[in-house]
Amino acid sequence: MDYIAIDFETANKELCSACAIGIVGVENDKVAFEKYYLINPEMEFDPYNITIHHITSDDVKDSMTFEEVWEEIKDYFNGIVIAHNAMFDLNVLKALIEKYDLDVPDIKIACTLKISQKLWKDVLPNCKLNTISGYLEVTHEHHNALSDAYVCYKIIERAMKATNSSTITEVMESLGIIFGRYDDDKFFLPKLKYKNTYTFAKDNYFKGRIVCIGGKPKKMTKRKVVELLQIKGALISKNIDRSLDVFICFDECPKSKLEYLLELNKRCHIKIMHEDEFLKEIL
Repeated sequence: MDYIAIDFETANKELCSACAIGIVGVENDKVAFEKYYLINPEMEFDPYNITIHHITSDDVKDSMTFEEVWEEIKDYFNGIVIAHNAMFDLNVLKALIEKYDLDVPDIKIACTLKISQKLWKDVLPNCKLNTISGYLEVTHEHHNALSDAYVCYKIIERAMKATNSSTITEVMESLGIIFGRYDDDKFFLPKLKYKNTYTFAKDNYFKGRIVCIGGKPKKMTKRKVVELLQIKGALISKNIDRSLDVFICFDECPKSKLEYLLELNKRCHIKIMHEDEFLKEIL
């Protein structure tokens, strides 16, 4: 699988009360399988939750527990797992793993809510799944776990086109988002790579742009270059990847870095700026 998209529904406010899970497996950018399970949470249903997803205790009384469902699905949880508002779904998964003392999966986590917020923050009034499904013109039954998981797949499909990416990893790089991960005691959510602490900077070419530096400046120290960029509101990256807006190429910049940049620039646009142009723009 390239990745799986998942969604849980719960019987009540307890995270370990999952009553449904939807899973969409994606391989070579296409849906490889769709799986939907009703789950017996072995707990009472809250009337409020029933009004959300319309699943009742009668619907799941003959269904498997999550421990039994896990035996059928655990092998899918061995790579990238995507959910919308991953904090909720991964907390549910964690609570279930602890409840039934199951093996912790080795997964990386992506969140289509964060991806949507980066892609459509100026386009959509909010990034709820039903809002996005309407925007993408995807048939969607909100709070049906399989339907919600499918919309996650459609978000990634559109994100790949919008960022000219061929993998979910490239999408994350392009948008400047780091994968989350799952450890024994807790999971770490996906987060933005760059935080701009210089929001007071006046508008200028570098404000809000992601910048990487290569080589040795002639007319000032590298520390001074970083300081000037930060004052201008730039976001400094140590890595060359698809999220970059600008690469500043000073003397003695390794040839391998420039070759990699040129390869990246076949699919995304990163401005390569030399020292004289940098000084003209920054001073």
